[in-house]
Amino acid sequence: MSRKKRRKASVSQSPNPGPVPASSQWRFFVWACCFFFLAALLVQLDVMTAWPGGEGFALARALDAGWGDYLPASINHVLLPLGDALSDDPDSRFLFPRMLSAFWLVLAAFFTYRWTSRLFGTQVSQLALLCAGASLFLPFFGKVATADTLALLGHAGMLWSLLLYALAKDQRKIYAFGVFVLLAAIAAPVSTLLLSMMVVVLAVFQRTDYSWTTPAGVAVGISMLVLLVQGPQGANTYWYYGQEDSRVLDLLYYGLLGMLPLAGWVIAGFRDLIFKARNFEQFSMIVGMAMVVTLLAQSLLFMYLVALLAGKQMQLYFSEPNYPWKDFVRATSVVQLVVAFIGAFLLLTGGAISFPGGGFRAALGMAAAYWIFSLLAVLGIFGDRRNFALGGSILSGMLTVMFFWVQVYPYVEVERSWPEDLLSQVTEPATLQIPDEADESELSTALPYFRMAGWELAQEGSYRLSMAPVAADSLEGAGARVRGRAILQPLTFVLSPVE
Repeated sequence: MSRKKRRKASVSQSPNPGPVPASSQWRFFVWACCFFFLAALLVQLDVMTAWPGGEGFALARALDAGWGDYLPASINHVLLPLGDALSDDPDSRFLFPRMLSAFWLVLAAFFTYRWTSRLFGTQVSQLALLCAGASLFLPFFGKVATADTLALLGHAGMLWSLLLYALAKDQRKIYAFGVFVLLAAIAAPVSTLLLSMMVVVLAVFQRTDYSWTTPAGVAVGISMLVLLVQGPQGANTYWYYGQEDSRVLDLLYYGLLGMLPLAGWVIAGFRDLIFKARNFEQFSMIVGMAMVVTLLAQSLLFMYLVALLAGKQMQLYFSEPNYPWKDFVRATSVVQLVVAFIGAFLLLTGGAISFPGGGFRAALGMAAAYWIFSLLAVLGIFGDRRNFALGGSILSGMLTVMFFWVQVYPYVEVERSWPEDLLSQVTEPATLQIPDEADESELSTALPYFRMAGWELAQEGSYRLSMAPVAADSLEGAGARVRGRAILQPLTFVLSPVE
């Protein structure tokens, strides 16, 4: 009797032309994008009020007595005093912890480019990183003093070194794999343990290929050891396990919304992924499985994998003579252009009301940069002009992010310094009740400032923070109150004694 053979993953049968030599124009474009990305990453780091959520909790923990229980908090505890010599502004203390986050993000990009060039080709690697840099949300995590980018560095290094070790048979990568597992486990032990279980599943299914067994044991062992010694990181990062509600859908939402400037390429990428995964094409199976696992593990690597799909389609669109998903790219790009116009109109209306005068002009410049380059991208897509299509899509995201931090954010920052205004109304330090991480994360902005002012933080304190819309300014009860913004929404913040 004939035995039914198991179908194996195969490489795509589509034409695969050799790599096109990089022109001087392309190299200039890449370096210009690197400059825009770094400018947006580093600007405002020394004057930005602590961001609500993960950064507020992380900085408060670094200033608290329990800073030694979590290694990233210990590092921040050492770096915080270095900013005192720069300025009397309390926000300058946060400069070096934020620069460390930016360093982890740049290091993640370096290793990703170095190793994905071997896996997927130099052109796809460059395009994917450019698309990731054009994301509206991913670069933000390099501006806040949390361990999110350290986890991203570890998870990215885990995936790429694992693929090089198991598929390219580069035996030396097992050492790099162990180092990146350790870094990821220090930052986010539970998420890293879940990613390690993916390696275990691969080892089970690849019973005849023992190259997956060693990484599986290394990943699970290191993750469990760090988790036992250090414990989970809690609310000290933006993406972690332990919230009352899972944030998997939030990661999916922000990961896809952040790629709005590249919507046409992303939609075509998902369509191409599904089509080729059915044919067991290796690239699609690897990326598809990694996307599912990183999403469930709440890893920022998911956002990069979405960018990888977009970058792959940018290559195929202009290299394959019969690219099958042109209609997806064109239709989605036109819809995105219309949505961008409506969004720009609403943004300018809100900017004129909230920040009249200079704030409106700043928002106008940001909206104009997004829409004009999106229009150039659409013209390039329909006219088969590679420079316009790729340059417009990427720059619409990068310049929008840069203009936000350079032009728009200073107007927002003026009203985000409410913790200092609240402290100026209080005479003696006391004990502050820690806000609920799920329902009152906006209030966590104040935690590091109260710690620097000598206040103690406790689950049951003598004072508590609360907030309400500005329209409800006639709140009953005693306590100091100021107006400000958590991020964009105007709110009234109240510091009152606990009854």
